Amino acid sequence: MKIIKFTMTYVLKYKIYLLIFILLNFVSRALAIFFPYLTGNYIDILITANDFQIVTKITLIIITIGIFNMVSSFAQRYLNVKIQTKAMIDLNFDVLNHLLKMPIRYFENKNSGYLNHRINNDSSVVVNFLLDNLLNIVSNALTIIILFYISFTINVKMTLILIPVFPLYLFLYYIFRKPLYRRNYDLKEKQNIFFSKMNQHLQNVNIVKINATFTEAHEVISNSFKSMFKSLLSHTKLSLLFTNSNSFTMLVANGLIFFFGGREVIRGNMSVGEFTIIKSYFSMIMGSISYFLNFGESYQKALVSYDRLKQILDESKEINGNKKIFNISNIKLENVAFSYNKSEKIISNFNQKFKKGKVYCVIGSNGTGKSTLIKLLLGIYNDYYDGKIHYDTNEIKNLDMYYIRKNFVGVCMQEPKTINSKLIENFTYGLEQYNFDNLSLILNKLKLDPAKFDNGLETIIDEASNNISGGEKLKINLARNFLKSPELLVLDEPSSALDVESVDKLKDLIVETKLSRITIIISHDHDFINIADEVIDLNKHKRNDI
Repeated sequence: MKIIKFTMTYVLKYKIYLLIFILLNFVSRALAIFFPYLTGNYIDILITANDFQIVTKITLIIITIGIFNMVSSFAQRYLNVKIQTKAMIDLNFDVLNHLLKMPIRYFENKNSGYLNHRINNDSSVVVNFLLDNLLNIVSNALTIIILFYISFTINVKMTLILIPVFPLYLFLYYIFRKPLYRRNYDLKEKQNIFFSKMNQHLQNVNIVKINATFTEAHEVISNSFKSMFKSLLSHTKLSLLFTNSNSFTMLVANGLIFFFGGREVIRGNMSVGEFTIIKSYFSMIMGSISYFLNFGESYQKALVSYDRLKQILDESKEINGNKKIFNISNIKLENVAFSYNKSEKIISNFNQKFKKGKVYCVIGSNGTGKSTLIKLLLGIYNDYYDGKIHYDTNEIKNLDMYYIRKNFVGVCMQEPKTINSKLIENFTYGLEQYNFDNLSLILNKLKLDPAKFDNGLETIIDEASNNISGGEKLKINLARNFLKSPELLVLDEPSSALDVESVDKLKDLIVETKLSRITIIISHDHDFINIADEVIDLNKHKRNDI
């Protein structure tokens, strides 16, 4: 079964816990089979015997079995949670890591809340399915075989009467199999969309408050809920119908047991204790049959989750080579072209060489491809461009750009992000090592004094960065990138949240450190144009290209 093969990789990482779990499960199952047999014989002994010693002995055995089952149940539940959580998180992280390395344009029109909820939910479903059924398939099958054998030895006639229940089970599963899959798939999609809308509802709190669009915001999630609720009711009806078919199977079996079993006792073909044993065993058999009946539904649910996980994992990763370089002297673009669709090229026949030691200022109106150019230089659009991009003599598609971006590239975006952590950790995020004196020097040049924050470098930046200003957030990101001492430094509109004095300080820092790197600035600010060794006007390039 493909779901088990897929998920087993993650569960087997915890094989010692799994082995203990399996052992306890089989011992508990064996005792569960033995217990009704013991009880039935005990009833027959009570009817015929007058020796109190046997009563004491059997009572002690029953108490011992009960205590073991309590301890075993506790251990099994604990181990199940431990294995399940660890395996689910491992799978979840693997899918997320694969997702992060997929081409950037995969995420166009994708909602992050939807994807996150989908991956988390589906990972949980397939791991739970494996742990719930890995042992139960075997143990329930063995239970049916063993208990039928014991029942045959007690009363052949009674046992043969109940065999027709099996074809009834198979027929019911065959009828419900495909409809359950389709409705469960639809429900999962609608649930993911609904929770993504709920997530957006909180993310857009500032927009909603500013515009007082409380009614409109509620209407969006209300409509999404209606769609999800309709799918839920449709799925619930079918699921309940399937469950009731299981109850009908149990009803048929119990009716046969009481009618024919009672007749056998009255005729003297079976003792009361033997009837009790057969009744208990057939209840257990029907429980196992019920498990297989419900297994069909749980399998269809797990199959939906498996298919959705595989949809993501089967998507190709973005192009990223394996060659590592340790310095960048120049970056050369030759006849580079890029378009978001086939009808219009954002960049076409673009040629440019960026050299270490120089500052480049990229200007151009909206839509001329400034951000696109940067993403091409960073290898973000490796899957989509035509032409050639070289780091020194190395084609960018052959380079390990993950390694290069992590170690030798610094990027400060127009809307910089901070992490919900200490101020010092925001300065050093992603850096394996750093010089504290160098950090102090950079902060001094950027006019950012950690002492002004409540707890200095230990100050926690909140999730939405509400406890720092826009200028401070920009300076934190600038400081981190200068501290990295990158071979390539990209600054996107670096003056957008800075005062005049801070802009002057940043200019001085750029000029002082430019010889050690390639510096590319996206800005229309004349302060930065004036310090550039070369200005690249994408408006002119666009006109010349036309």
